[in-house]
Amino acid sequence: MKRSSIIEERRKHVCMEARRSVDLSFQIVDRIHEILLAKGLKQKDLASMLGKSEAEISRWMRGTHNFTIDTLISIEHALGSPILKVVGKEETMPV
Repeated sequence: MKRSSIIEERRKHVCMEARRSVDLSFQIVDRIHEILLAKGLKQKDLASMLGKSEAEISRWMRGTHNFTIDTLISIEHALGSPILKVVGKEETMPV
């Protein structure tokens, strides 16, 4: 995803926790886009698979939606591909 220099400058003034939350949201959306592209699907196809409106999926895919675990599981099930990976305890949080 292309990043705006204005947004990147503003990100420098946001606390680390909020920045990580936004980054993770964009990573989730990017991953869903990758899966859709690989499978030759569109957002409207995902909406149909999940029984949601195209408008709702479009809002999710802006990168600001706070996905629940249940929603992510539903998307993974519908697309037949993993979205998130939980790491083992040997990995640490960035400081």
